[in-house]
Amino acid sequence: MATIREEHRTLGKVMKVLQQLLAGVAVQHAEPDFALYSAALCYIADFPERCHHPKEDEYLFEALRRRTADFNAVLDELQAEHIRGAQMLDQLQCALVHYQGGAPGGLGLFRTAVDAYCAMLSEHMRKEEVLLVQAQDRLAEEDWSRIASAFEANDDPLSGGNRREEFRRLYSRILNLLPRRMKVPAQHARHER
Repeated sequence: MATIREEHRTLGKVMKVLQQLLAGVAVQHAEPDFALYSAALCYIADFPERCHHPKEDEYLFEALRRRTADFNAVLDELQAEHIRGAQMLDQLQCALVHYQGGAPGGLGLFRTAVDAYCAMLSEHMRKEEVLLVQAQDRLAEEDWSRIASAFEANDDPLSGGNRREEFRRLYSRILNLLPRRMKVPAQHARHER
């Protein structure tokens, strides 16, 4: 649970910084940083979409479906949102290309796409966090062990032990732009399941 929550926090930080950067450009206080925008979208495609969400589907959601039908409706909704998130990411990437190419209204369209993705993602993660609390006692210890092993094998390319070079600048910008209250170290208490 702690790993899933930490991955949610990291993704939320990336999206918040992307929104802040675009807001700065919109009021003409900042120059567009297309390399950084691209890095943020690559991170979302690389880690949450290809690693985090599939593991939720395969390990957490599958275990819950096996143990109880009580969460089937919310699990259906969350899995549909995983699919919708991937589609929205495609729209984000397309909007970025149009913005970078100088399309009329490109910044506005990109900001709108970013804001829509952020809103969807924020609500999606909120639902998952509620589900984690509700599901805590519904899964057996062996389920939690299997889920923990799967998620502990994740190595977030932005903030994990093997941080990738293409994300170093993004990570630095995230740390510099976040309000102090959000700059919590990645090593949270791991006493949660």
